[in-house]
Amino acid sequence: MQRIKVKSASRTLEVLELFMEERRPLRLNEVYRALCYPQSSATNLLKSMVMMGYLNYNRATMTYLPTLRVAALGSWLPSMMNREGGLVSLVDEVQRRTDETVGLVAQNDLYIQYIILKTPDHEYKMAPSEGTMRLMVDSSSGIALMSRMRQREIDKLYRYTRHYALGGDALPTFEELMREVRWSHEVGHAYLPKRPTPELASIAMPLDIDLYGIPLALGVGGLVDRISRAKQDIIDVMTDAIASFRARHEAGGATASDPILSAA
Repeated sequence: MQRIKVKSASRTLEVLELFMEERRPLRLNEVYRALCYPQSSATNLLKSMVMMGYLNYNRATMTYLPTLRVAALGSWLPSMMNREGGLVSLVDEVQRRTDETVGLVAQNDLYIQYIILKTPDHEYKMAPSEGTMRLMVDSSSGIALMSRMRQREIDKLYRYTRHYALGGDALPTFEELMREVRWSHEVGHAYLPKRPTPELASIAMPLDIDLYGIPLALGVGGLVDRISRAKQDIIDVMTDAIASFRARHEAGGATASDPILSAA
């Protein structure tokens, strides 16, 4: 059983993502060709987005462009993530000290999602985009988060992943997953070389905090040979940075009722 997306909702977001990639005004034909939509459907969708104030239509050039109302939708998120010691600062510190791609990851239903991503300047990287989602049961950050869960919670995640036919034959068995989760719980981190991409490896640790009830993890990833060679150094940096991050919160008097530091 596949999960079914609501077509109108997914197309609206795909249009906005296209503008994010192109970063310029677009004509109607550019939109429907890039996204493989029927012309009539694209016309109605773009007109609706103009009526709602999310797109601007320039009749002189016959082009569309997102309005600042789109930016306002998530404008409150950076300040929320930066307060109480700074999740952004944590990502920046670990990236600077490891010189690899570093991401703050949140659980999103059956997936993990990169909500803050910082990449190195060098060319040895294959970084995802912010907002990218991967299955919890087949990612280092997902395993790190599951290392703080009860087995019945993990079993439920796994069964739903199978029920919706997510991941196909590449998924580990439940026994394999639990071995990885138990190992992660014991050593304090998850390490997945060559998964889900053969050229990449990643190391992840749970932050043991949540964001308005959403569990968070920190991940460091890059080309498999670079990550495997520097594995212990990366683990040491992550451990130190996360410990300092939590100490700043505790010194500031954060409590379990605080939305960014309630225990997971």
